[in-house]
Amino acid sequence: MTSEHDECRVTIDGVAPALVTLFRRAVQIASEHGRNWVGVEDLHAALANSDEHAPIWWPRVGKPRHTRDTQGGITPDDLEGEVIPLSYKEFRDLVTAWVPGPTPSVGPAQPATVTYEISGPHAEEFRKVLERS
Repeated sequence: MTSEHDECRVTIDGVAPALVTLFRRAVQIASEHGRNWVGVEDLHAALANSDEHAPIWWPRVGKPRHTRDTQGGITPDDLEGEVIPLSYKEFRDLVTAWVPGPTPSVGPAQPATVTYEISGPHAEEFRKVLERS
């Protein structure tokens, strides 16, 4: 009797190169935890534990809050000091504020796309879930 595994292959066209590093770290985290698949929790862990992708906007004690609209930019002094703990709602609002507006002169000419292929014993069930999203 052969064992059939669920397989999911995803192709994303139009991502920022920094995401390659982030996805690779998520794969490494999943592997370090004994899994052959990568989940959203691995991506969260990769983002939360990455100095390279650390948000420079995170509020700090005694410092003004920065946004993408901060005049004059963010200086190294702005990144010093203790970060402020945030509630989950505050964290969600902060992450949402990081999303930039249009950048027509940067990146690919076409909008980003995601395609996938699923096979295995639960493929149809997974496909239904994905088509509802």
